[in-house]
Amino acid sequence: MASDGSSSNVREAGGIWTRGYTGLMISQFAGAVNDNLLKGALLVLVVAPNLWADVLGPASTGWVSFALTFPFIIFLGYAGQLADRYSKRTMVVWVRASELPIVLLIAAGFWTESFAMTFAGFLLLATQSAFFNPAKYGMIREVTSTGLLSKANGLIVLCTMVAIIGGTAASGFLVDGGQGGVIIGFTLVPVAVIGLLGAWLIPPLEPVDRSRRWEWNPLARYWSDLSAMRGGPLFPAVLAWSFFYFISIMIITVIPELQKPMGGTTGDTSILLGTATLGIGVGCAVAGMCSRGRIRVGMVPSGTAGLFISWLLLGLLPLDFTTTMILLLVGGISAGFFIVPLQAMQQRLAPPAQRARYIASANALCYVLMSLAALVYVGLIHLGVMPQQIFLVCSGCTLLILVALLIRPSALRFNESDYA
Repeated sequence: MASDGSSSNVREAGGIWTRGYTGLMISQFAGAVNDNLLKGALLVLVVAPNLWADVLGPASTGWVSFALTFPFIIFLGYAGQLADRYSKRTMVVWVRASELPIVLLIAAGFWTESFAMTFAGFLLLATQSAFFNPAKYGMIREVTSTGLLSKANGLIVLCTMVAIIGGTAASGFLVDGGQGGVIIGFTLVPVAVIGLLGAWLIPPLEPVDRSRRWEWNPLARYWSDLSAMRGGPLFPAVLAWSFFYFISIMIITVIPELQKPMGGTTGDTSILLGTATLGIGVGCAVAGMCSRGRIRVGMVPSGTAGLFISWLLLGLLPLDFTTTMILLLVGGISAGFFIVPLQAMQQRLAPPAQRARYIASANALCYVLMSLAALVYVGLIHLGVMPQQIFLVCSGCTLLILVALLIRPSALRFNESDYA
C-alpha cells in the first residue's frame, strides 16, 4: 500500500499545481459545469412560462433539487468502497467516460422536448457525480500534501463555484433565448470530453485497501463509519458541514421562486444564483489562503455568524434585486470560511485506508439532509409559507449551529500529532 506521505516532500517543493491536482481540477470543473448547466435549465424550465412550466406541480424546484441529491444517498456507499479498493485515478477516468452517453441522452431529450428523457438523464448525471465524489475528495491529499490541504480545498471549491456560476448563468440566458434547451443539450457533450481529458492527466495512484471486504448494504456502511467517527472532532465537523448543506439547498431552491415577486427575468435568477456561488468560491479561496498551511477551526463560528445575519436580513428586508444580490454575496463569502476548515478536517482526520469511505459516508449524511431539505421546502410551500420566509427558516437553522459552536467551542479542536 502506498503511503500518503511517500512523496509529500516532492509535492510540497513543487507547490500545489502538481499534474494530479491540475487534472483533478480540470475534471472537477468540467463535471460541475455540466451538472449546473442542466440543473439551472431544469430549475428555470419548470417554473417559467416556457417548455415544461408546472410539469412537476407546485414547488417544482424542490423536486428538481430532490432528484439531484437522492442518488447520492443510494450510491455513495458503493463509491467510497470502490475508491478505497481500486485506484482513485482509474475510478475518475471511468466515471468521466460514463458521462458521454448520459449527456447524449440529455441532448436527445431536449431535442425531442421530452421531459421524461431529460429528467432521466439528470438522474443518471447525479448518479455519475455520486461515484466521482469520494474519489475526488479522497485523492486531494494524495495529489498534494497534508500541509496544503486547506489551500487545495479552498481552490477546488473556488474552481467548482466558478463552474457553477458559469453553468447556471449560461443556462438561464440560453433558456431566455428560446432554443436554450437544445443548445444546452449539445453543449454538454464537448464539456464532458474535457472532463475525461482532465481525468487522463492524473498520474496513476495506488489503491489504499485492496483487501477490504465488499458490503452491499450502503446504509449499514454509513452507520458504521459515522459511529466510528464519534468521540473525536471529526464527527462534529461532519455534522456541522452536513447541516450547512441542508440550509444551502433551501437557499438555492428558493432563489428561482423570487423571480415573480421581484418582477425579474430568468436572467436575473441566474445572476442571483451566480452571485451566491461566487461568494462561496471567493470565501473558500480567501479562507484557504489565510489558513497558511494549517486547518483553522476558529474560522467556523465567524463564518456561521455571517451566514445567520445574511439569511435573517434576506427574510426581513423588502425584496429588491440589488439588496438580495449583496446579501447573497455576503452569505456566500461567510460560507467559505465555514466550509474550508470542516472539509479539510475530513481529509486530515480520516484514517488513510478508510479515507474515501469516511468521506463517502460524510457526504451521504450531507445528501440525506439535502434531500430532506428539498422535501421540507416542498412541504413549507404547500403549507402556504411565502418564498421570502424560507430565508427566516434558514437563519433559524444557522442559529442552531452557531449556538452549538458557542456552547462547545472545543468540539472541533484537535492535535495534529494525534493523526497520521
